[in-house]
Amino acid sequence: MRVNLLFGFLGSGKTTLARRLLKEGGGGRRMAVIVNEFGDVGIDGEILEGADIDMVELNSGCLCCTLKGPLLNAIEELNKKKDIDITIIEATGIAEPEEMIEIFSDEKFRGRYEIGPMITVVDVPKFTQLLELLGPFYEAQIQHADVLVLNKIDLASADDLDTVRAAIVVINGEAELIFTEQCEVETEKILANVTSAKMIAHLATNHDVKTSTEEGHEHNHDHRHALAQSFVLDSSRNAQRVDVENFFDKLPENVWRVKGFTHVNDSPALIQFNMGQLIISATEERAHYHMVFIGPDIDRSTIEPAFIALFSIEASV
Repeated sequence: MRVNLLFGFLGSGKTTLARRLLKEGGGGRRMAVIVNEFGDVGIDGEILEGADIDMVELNSGCLCCTLKGPLLNAIEELNKKKDIDITIIEATGIAEPEEMIEIFSDEKFRGRYEIGPMITVVDVPKFTQLLELLGPFYEAQIQHADVLVLNKIDLASADDLDTVRAAIVVINGEAELIFTEQCEVETEKILANVTSAKMIAHLATNHDVKTSTEEGHEHNHDHRHALAQSFVLDSSRNAQRVDVENFFDKLPENVWRVKGFTHVNDSPALIQFNMGQLIISATEERAHYHMVFIGPDIDRSTIEPAFIALFSIEASV
């Protein structure tokens, strides 16, 4: 079974790319997806559902830490099904690529799975802001990629695009660069039968380095997660679009990401908020409606009352 690792910071377009790969990239190959989300309720899994795929959803942690065991178990279970050719792992936006590489270089799994090109989706308009905000953590997501999908180029000027491209080449001059709008990409460029060059280099460098002692794992490296927390709020009632827009306009800057389902103007809607950018999309009815808030030092006690009030405002005449 081939495994493709998909990285990218919150709101970059990872789920959009995953949907495109699952929809268009099969070519007769049976595909599965493992979705890791930072929060107690999975939203990306609900966005991806409905496709003819096997899906495993891992919430409330990072794949490389608290969910390492469940991740490996999920991969093993998918592999036992025999008919799955490709599994896409969509890591949370705050996942550390180096940790994921370490998982697959473990002696128990080395050689058992083919690791396809590691992909990182880059939010071009927010690249400079994120690089300044996150520093080495953000650089790592770019540095360890075999393929860099430079997304949302339609929202960036030509000069900004040149600046971002030049900066990215300095960080990782070996990766293939793909420029996209809404992650429109030739899927074979990502799902082609090519082994990750980054993984090969890592295994060659660390071939003689033991990563375990007896039966315990030695976790002896620096762990560079973006410092963020999350909480989930019920959003099962209806709100007016103008009030939704007003609420998100007033959110503190440290609320990096909000994603979830609710009703807007009496119709089911998907809300996606990413560092100042709000997208409201029509969707289908579902059994449960929740909203996940992510950011560093976010104050739930301030945000929650305003969010609850949002659904209590009467519609404007």
